[in-house]
Amino acid sequence: MNQPYIAIEGPIGVGKSSLAHRLSQSLDYHEAQEIVDENPFLSDFYDDISKWSFQTEMFFLCNRYKQVQDLEQLHNGIVSDYHVYKNKIFARQTLTDTEYNKFDRIYDILTEDLMMPDIVIFLDADLEVLKQRIAKRNRSFEAQIEDDYLLNLKEAYHHFYESLEAEGKMVKRIDTTNLDFVNHADDYEYLLNIVQSMIGGNTHE
Repeated sequence: MNQPYIAIEGPIGVGKSSLAHRLSQSLDYHEAQEIVDENPFLSDFYDDISKWSFQTEMFFLCNRYKQVQDLEQLHNGIVSDYHVYKNKIFARQTLTDTEYNKFDRIYDILTEDLMMPDIVIFLDADLEVLKQRIAKRNRSFEAQIEDDYLLNLKEAYHHFYESLEAEGKMVKRIDTTNLDFVNHADDYEYLLNIVQSMIGGNTHE
């Protein structure tokens, strides 16, 4: 792996997959998308989070671990719509302390030597905008997501961004509340220019 590995992160509905897809085309990078719909526990998870959270998070962790392992064999650039650390963000929101401690130990073992992104773009948006975007996706299992859950995710992602920034990692946080990079070319060009400057430079916000 000798080309940039970019991860797009942020709360549910913020536009990670859409931006990763467009960037992969503009930059001619390999596109890595997380597995969501294939998770057999997801519908049950949103029906009863406390009962199905551990199974759901373990499925995601194992699949993302395998996917990143496969990415390590590539020699072209990569743009992914997730950072593997998101497993801990979501797990912390849903698991009991006992379950999370077990999950955390497994995560550390699996990711000990795993390739991590060189650049992380954090997308954010106001709560109402996130809810509108989630509704547009029309995923039945997402209709039950509560406001507090989204707000907690927003806060957790902000803490993750701050931790990477403190470590000197190449990160950028972008508020997309008033951006529509799917339907407006100018908004997309704005984001593309930010990413291109990060590929060629070493600065972070």
